[in-house]
Amino acid sequence: MSLTGPRSQRTVVLALLSVASFAVVFNNLIITPILPEISEDFGVRVAVAGLLVTAYSVAGGIAAVFSGPFIDRLGRKPVVVAGMATLTAATALSAAAPGFVPLLAARALAGLGVACLTPAVFAAVGDYFSYEERGRAMSWVITANTSASIFGVPAGAVVSGLLSWRWAFVALAGLLVLFTLLLWRRLPADAPRRGREGGGGGMAAVPRVLRDWPTTAALVSNYLSTSYWFVFATYMGAYFHDEFGLAKWALGGLTMTMGLGVLVGSNAGGRISDRVGKRPVILWTSLACAVFIALTTTAAGAMAAGLGFLFLFAVSGGARFASSQAIMTEMSPGDRGTVMALNAAGQQFGIVTGSLVGGVALEAGGYTALGPTAALLAVVSMAMYGLFVQERRAGPAVRELAAE
Repeated sequence: MSLTGPRSQRTVVLALLSVASFAVVFNNLIITPILPEISEDFGVRVAVAGLLVTAYSVAGGIAAVFSGPFIDRLGRKPVVVAGMATLTAATALSAAAPGFVPLLAARALAGLGVACLTPAVFAAVGDYFSYEERGRAMSWVITANTSASIFGVPAGAVVSGLLSWRWAFVALAGLLVLFTLLLWRRLPADAPRRGREGGGGGMAAVPRVLRDWPTTAALVSNYLSTSYWFVFATYMGAYFHDEFGLAKWALGGLTMTMGLGVLVGSNAGGRISDRVGKRPVILWTSLACAVFIALTTTAAGAMAAGLGFLFLFAVSGGARFASSQAIMTEMSPGDRGTVMALNAAGQQFGIVTGSLVGGVALEAGGYTALGPTAALLAVVSMAMYGLFVQERRAGPAVRELAAE
């Protein structure tokens, strides 16, 4: 592959990578509308059924730490296809699960697939697109996974309501089979990487990446950004229902509101970051996230105001995400797959951390405390970038590596 390859080839690659990204988020969010039915079907409390999300995130986070060196050594395509095939198998097993524990195991297996798929997708974007256009390329991938959040929850709810939660998994498994075949046949093969010269291969790449302090600081900042997002997102349905009387049937609209915000923000932020730089966009949007999420639970006297603040928070978060993913691909480009795998692991653990911190804040100070708690994490995340992270432009060695 080459950064200077035909634009038509890179467009096809970007479309295929977007498909893979869509599949990951769709698989994650399909649990949301069918969780009550699963709880009832297997006779477990909703809180216990929520472990399906935890198993998915924890398994994916742990596995992602180990997947990075394989992404760098084997190449992007084998790992993307293997990850999608694993996700397909896990989804099919979820549909046929005879009990809650087998379903929990199937969701953990899905997390393993995502641990391979997500970092390989973002590493491939870094390979195919120059740094000067990478923000825009990332915005298309994020548009795809945001579309899954907008359409995935309603689609899962419709299929589950008309048939059952098992058929929601069956329908998704069929879609994933198609995606796996498409990626296997159409995604261009890339040569295995040798790794950074003199650095050693395998798991040695992980400590090598973490010894680079700016890279570690960026990873921590991104971990915090996922955490502050889920401090509020985990409990936003309960907040809008209890504080403003939003009907339960309308709670899915909150996901769509945030999804639309991310859609707008990622596209605008990705394009702006290609012009003015990724780091300034990350700093300003992190600050905006802190302001708008704090206002959502402290200054929203009416539901319309709360939804407005939530939408602006999502716009800011989407812009930050597109820019931060682009800059991460250039932090340690010789170990790009490992960096993106560690970044994916941080995001998975950020989901768990955010929900736990949000629960503590909720118990201590009620719904009002959620916004300021998330805002504090956003400010710390911004400070990590402002103090320790600089943009690293792609040089000739990186272009040569990407062309191997």
